[in-house]
Amino acid sequence: MVAFVSATIVLSVAARATIVYADDFDLPTGGNYFLNADPDSRITFSYNYANDGIPAAPHSGIGTTFGLKLEANIVTPGAAQALNISPIGGSFTGDFVLRFDMWINANGPFPAGGTGSTKFVTAGVGTAGFSIQKQSGNADGTWFAVDGEGQSNNDYRAYRGISVEAATSTVYAAPNLGIEPRNADNTYYHTAFPGGQSAPALQQVNYFQQTGTLKAGTVGFAWRDVVITKVGTEVTWTIDGLTIATVPNYTSSGDNIFVGYWDPFNSVSDNSATSFGLIDNLTVESIPEPSSIAALLTASLALLPRRRRAGR
Repeated sequence: MVAFVSATIVLSVAARATIVYADDFDLPTGGNYFLNADPDSRITFSYNYANDGIPAAPHSGIGTTFGLKLEANIVTPGAAQALNISPIGGSFTGDFVLRFDMWINANGPFPAGGTGSTKFVTAGVGTAGFSIQKQSGNADGTWFAVDGEGQSNNDYRAYRGISVEAATSTVYAAPNLGIEPRNADNTYYHTAFPGGQSAPALQQVNYFQQTGTLKAGTVGFAWRDVVITKVGTEVTWTIDGLTIATVPNYTSSGDNIFVGYWDPFNSVSDNSATSFGLIDNLTVESIPEPSSIAALLTASLALLPRRRRAGR
């Protein structure tokens, strides 16, 4: 019994992913990243989002409310704008998990949102780390984008470079029945994201248009657990445990990762103070190779008969 328990514990420890990169953005760590940004955008490290009435992210230390703030299309005239960061020297090979806490804020009133309210948080793998990630230019790798208030029709998107996976693509987990799988109105999203989120109370006090609630299928105004898992040549994207897309034979131009923000439209928000994305508690975790786990299990189980004989 003792040997069996020992083998199980060893296997359990070995099966756990190992953190190879982490940033909680509590400190101004901008010097550790490639900053890729269009002119009318802004990246703020160590931003205290409590100033916007936003609570601490789920994976933060108690009371810690500092994170990465991302803004795009800040002033008139508007143009499609994007920005993103990648770790300097980032080299993530083999199987790994990119994970972070995500908050998408938007300008109201809701559910429709105000002028220029639809913007996306983006993230991906297989990038060289030097491109502005949007649906044009030199975007690279395999990446994903989601908006906050579900008003773009294509609210959940998977990309290979600058090419978006079409509604008919099999990469999306949502069924293509009546309402296409990229649209927040697809009922596939409604159990995990039932809607009803509203702007934080402080924003409602400070900005008269921050009224109403978001519709079902949307991820805005709440902290979300975003996970992008690369295993072999397959990349899977989940939010709060719900699989959004799985891309086989993923596109890669390098071995770095990125997180970012993107406004694909030409309109500027009518209240830039409420239009932003937040990233907190970014980690990259390596996944042990199956052969390594199997070898450790074999070695651990080999101890079992020895321990039994010794106990007789």
